[in-house]
Amino acid sequence: MTSSLRITCHALALSALGFTLTSCGKAPAAAPAEAQKPVAAITVKTAAAQEGPMPRYLRLTGEITAAQNAAVAADTTGKVIETPVERGTVVKTGDVLVQLDSRTAALNLVEAEANVVLAKSKLDLAESEVKRNEPLAQMKAVAATDFARIKADRDGAAASLSASEARRDMTKKALEDTTIRAPFNGTVAERFVTAGEYVMANSKVAQVIDLQHLRLLVNVSEPSVGLIHVGQTVEFTVSPFPGEVFTATVKFIGAAVRAELRDLQVEAEVTNTDGRLRPGLFAEARLTLPPQTAITLPSSAVRTDGANQKVWIVESGQLTERLVEVGETDKDRIEIRRGVKKGENAVLAPGPDAADGVPVKTVPQS
Repeated sequence: MTSSLRITCHALALSALGFTLTSCGKAPAAAPAEAQKPVAAITVKTAAAQEGPMPRYLRLTGEITAAQNAAVAADTTGKVIETPVERGTVVKTGDVLVQLDSRTAALNLVEAEANVVLAKSKLDLAESEVKRNEPLAQMKAVAATDFARIKADRDGAAASLSASEARRDMTKKALEDTTIRAPFNGTVAERFVTAGEYVMANSKVAQVIDLQHLRLLVNVSEPSVGLIHVGQTVEFTVSPFPGEVFTATVKFIGAAVRAELRDLQVEAEVTNTDGRLRPGLFAEARLTLPPQTAITLPSSAVRTDGANQKVWIVESGQLTERLVEVGETDKDRIEIRRGVKKGENAVLAPGPDAADGVPVKTVPQS
């Protein structure tokens, strides 16, 4: 054997012993790893977190109600002969809602007016008797008891005339009541009767709602009662018009806190000239309170990811992702209650390339 023989890794099979023996020499050198490519820097616009006044709001929930909502009653008895309105009809004060049969009332009025004429003639006769007998009574030509009877007849005739006039006025009202009219400007929400039906004095014939003047009814919790005063402006939104803000003015404040709920009912007037809002709508409202100092960023710096809000802060030339707690918004700025300090630079409108550790080239906000 020569000593220069190089021994490499090989297996010696020892079949007699039933096992394989492996012996190794020097392992071959590993191939050098490829050098990692550097991440390219992205260019971003940034804005510094600022400290400034931020409005505060008391957030409430409420319901739109009608300032005037009347279930118009008949106030007399009779058969319906005409119903000139339908659901949705716009009416003005005095417009006819339902017409009842007025023939009996008209005849009663004729009779009552005739009774007034008769009573007036009797009074005139009694007055003339008093005037004719008064000088005779002064001269003792007529007994005092007879003259007293004459005056009593005159007073009785006057009372009969007053009673006849009252009955005439009542029958006149009964005739007028056969025409049931709208009590205010509004819209017919429902008509409860139709031609041929018989109504009583307390029968509802139509529902009229004033849609031009509405009210926002909200419940204010006991700790916030001191923040409410008449004349305050309330902003609110309703689901049929998403993103649109309506306004109301506090008009009525409840006299007492409700014991069972520990809240106070407040009503705010709503002008609804275009008629889009409807009574019964649920509203989310907010009441403006005095502003407070807060840390703010442009709204575009915050990205919403599910239930989380994130911003990317530039630190030492690279991005750092932060979860933040946001608060109120004012125009194009948003309050950052937690997660960002004053003076830190946040990326505006972060794109899909924004991630932790990515190097950046910054361009300040113009």
